[in-house]
Amino acid sequence: MICRSLHAGEEFECAGNVYRMLIPRDDTRCLEAVLETVAPGRSTPPNAHSSFVQLFVFFSGKGRVHIDGQVSEIEAPGVAYVPVNTSHWVENNGTAPLAYMYVSIWPGRMPAEEDLPWREVCARMIAEYAGRGFPPAGNS
Repeated sequence: MICRSLHAGEEFECAGNVYRMLIPRDDTRCLEAVLETVAPGRSTPPNAHSSFVQLFVFFSGKGRVHIDGQVSEIEAPGVAYVPVNTSHWVENNGTAPLAYMYVSIWPGRMPAEEDLPWREVCARMIAEYAGRGFPPAGNS
């Protein structure tokens, strides 16, 4: 099990931005999680990855996310998904630091028994947990 605070991990700088390695690929062999902070007026370099997808989870600040020629305004909290081989970058157009975690995931094939619509999976999960005594909604 790997469980870390956002303050844990090794800090490093790259392309003028501050990073904190939270879960390195060395520990999982299937994903890595990195906290990145982009100062106001700065951006990440445009790039694309041939072997993994990325999920961005924005914690604070606001900016623009460029993915495959499309631009989305983002204000934390928020998320973005970057497919394999897709040009992307993030720019901070706000007045405060833009902090987000990116999770790089090396995709494999989902097992057939889990390759179902999410609503169906969610309904099954709710029923299973209710059967184990957990309330189906926010009832305490």
